[in-house]
Amino acid sequence: MLSVLLLSFLVSAAPQANPALIRVADGKLQVGFDSATGSVCELIHDGYNQIADNPVPLGLWQISVGSGQTSQELTAERAGQPKIERLAGNQPGLRLMWDKVAVGGMEPLRVEVMVRLGQQDAPLSRWNLSVTKPKNVRLKQVRFPRVPGLRERAGEILAVPRELGVLSRDPRALFQGKANKGMRISWRYPWSLSLQCLAFYQHDGPGFYAACDDTEGYRKDFAMWGDGKGQVHFEVLHEPEQEAAEMTEFLLPFTVVLGAFRGDWTTTAQIYRESPSAKTFAARGRLHRGLTPAWLSETGLWLWNRGRSQQVLGPATVMRKHLQAPVSILWHWWHNCPYDAGFPEYLPPREGAEPFKAALAAAERQDVRAILYMNQRLWGTQTRSWTNECAEVHAVKEKDGKVRAEVYNTFMKAPCAPMCIGTRFWRDKYAGLAQEVLCDLKPAGVYMDQVGVLASCYDPNHGHILGPGRYWTDGLAMLATEIRDRTSKRGPVGLGGEFCGEPWIGNIDMTLALSVSHDRLGASPTYEPIPFFQAVYHGHTVVFGSMAGLAHPPYDEKWPQELTPPGRLTLLDRKFAKQFYLDHARTFAWGMQPMLANFLPSHLKERAEEMDFVTRMVRTRMRTLKYLLHGTWLRPPTLDVPQQEIDVANVGTYTPLKESKRTYPVALAGAWRAADGDVGIALASISDEKLALRLPINAKAYGLKDGCSVYRTDEIGRHRLGRFDVREPAVRLELSPLAVCMIEFCAKQ
Repeated sequence: MLSVLLLSFLVSAAPQANPALIRVADGKLQVGFDSATGSVCELIHDGYNQIADNPVPLGLWQISVGSGQTSQELTAERAGQPKIERLAGNQPGLRLMWDKVAVGGMEPLRVEVMVRLGQQDAPLSRWNLSVTKPKNVRLKQVRFPRVPGLRERAGEILAVPRELGVLSRDPRALFQGKANKGMRISWRYPWSLSLQCLAFYQHDGPGFYAACDDTEGYRKDFAMWGDGKGQVHFEVLHEPEQEAAEMTEFLLPFTVVLGAFRGDWTTTAQIYRESPSAKTFAARGRLHRGLTPAWLSETGLWLWNRGRSQQVLGPATVMRKHLQAPVSILWHWWHNCPYDAGFPEYLPPREGAEPFKAALAAAERQDVRAILYMNQRLWGTQTRSWTNECAEVHAVKEKDGKVRAEVYNTFMKAPCAPMCIGTRFWRDKYAGLAQEVLCDLKPAGVYMDQVGVLASCYDPNHGHILGPGRYWTDGLAMLATEIRDRTSKRGPVGLGGEFCGEPWIGNIDMTLALSVSHDRLGASPTYEPIPFFQAVYHGHTVVFGSMAGLAHPPYDEKWPQELTPPGRLTLLDRKFAKQFYLDHARTFAWGMQPMLANFLPSHLKERAEEMDFVTRMVRTRMRTLKYLLHGTWLRPPTLDVPQQEIDVANVGTYTPLKESKRTYPVALAGAWRAADGDVGIALASISDEKLALRLPINAKAYGLKDGCSVYRTDEIGRHRLGRFDVREPAVRLELSPLAVCMIEFCAKQ
């Protein structure tokens, strides 16, 4: 009762005196609605309303309906005054009802919204929606809840788990768009969004939190947009499966969570990590369940090399001897067909099955293992198999019944069709190829490219619902199970995939995340990468990868040789060395398995300093796996270090080199709690100068006791620094140029 009274006191007198508002509160959060329209007007935590005063009117919901060939937009603000009543029970809540939502020429609809508080130990509210309608009325889109006019605050930040995660430090300008006309940005889950949440906040100040509780992987978009007048709005958009056809009552199949917090994106990751859906997904993680192959956890470094075995396995065995740690390979261009053109005609290997098998076996005896590239989505439409196997029948169809081919290969311009994973044909085709590869050639696993690229298929003969649906993630689960069942006699195999995504961490063993190479990919400087996904699911699945390399990309021997760009596999200018260090520093601090692209043995001498950085990073990481493979993300201490402008190269297989300059801090930190309670702070410097650091340690947040032992672990070994004193909660140390180390706080001596 006291907390409720305190909250009421903190809220300004004017809103409290407004009789037009209906409120519900639980002592942590207060939600207020305009009684005339049902629009959200208050989302108050610690006396701060996340919604601006006098926001642009925005209805709580907007529903696109259709009947026959006609469609209409229904909105809460035009549906009349809702009936609002309080929910019974110990947990505060409201029910908002629009009994007669007019639909021209049709029976009216009933829309009901329920809002509940107090179900988690955090300032969060849970939102559900239902629609009662005639059977013949289809629901094409449901936009709910819609939050108007997020209050402007100083130093605004937007954090979104787009793939690994991104952060924007001037989001309001981003949403106002060009010429201040306003711009809408949406992020689709699952695919673009690896998690179902986002945060809009002031650093260490008030923040708006939005999430969904959904363990089934329903399609949804998180969207924010500017109105050209300085205001920013938020909504969740859902496309009901089968457009809710033949249903008289539609229930939004997930709960939307709206709330507030004080902190930063790590705070929101911690909130989301404790949500029911995140806990469910985490429990499915194959690393967490001990189901990943042993070699995967033991991997010291990944190499991303392409071509025949002498171009891939040869350099890998050299690296294995150099590192004195196991090396794994993401192997492209081993297959008989040209890359991004001839899929799925992978077999036989381009150098022949027997030499290939012998090379793989010899490499494995030297602790070098490979996963082979096999795109699990594309079929080249100019291949013989496309015609001979009538593959078009089983390809993804648009609403007009046509296949929309995709072209990735800029040298051959060869179209590929996305295949429908909802069909038994495609799952059998891919699982059969994987079985042949894994059981005959015997690599350590396969890399199922484009795992996270979902599609909506409208072919009525495929046996799945039409349009958006969970059949895509369900199909991936069935495909992974089929591959493992077919290959069970040969022992555990590793299945890798592209794009971080919580719905499939129970299906694949490892995820390639290239976000650490944000600049190399040509991503906008409007955003910077953050380890949002790692902050939630580290220790439950293996995340690896980067595009960090010292040479220009290679060219596939199966592509037209007359189009080969000059300089393939030649060294990049050494001015890009800082970018190379930065990519690897992110990988280390963010608890990912590191990767080196386009490695040649000559780099050990020609780029000795850069290779020394990688070597020290790998050896330090291998000594600290209880943090960097299995640990739980904590907020790292703030590093008071200079910013430095560095040269960055945007270069890829199909993209010529483009240069730019960007500014970054010269050192990075990540913080992790091990299962035994010890805490490790990962540090990586990209500076050519020594750095004197003072690490402020939040003993309470880290759970550290006075007198615990402090160690420094690096490539040389583990060195005791002393004891931690809670009266002076800071660690002072010096980082040598390009240093990589772990500072450990351990209860045991």
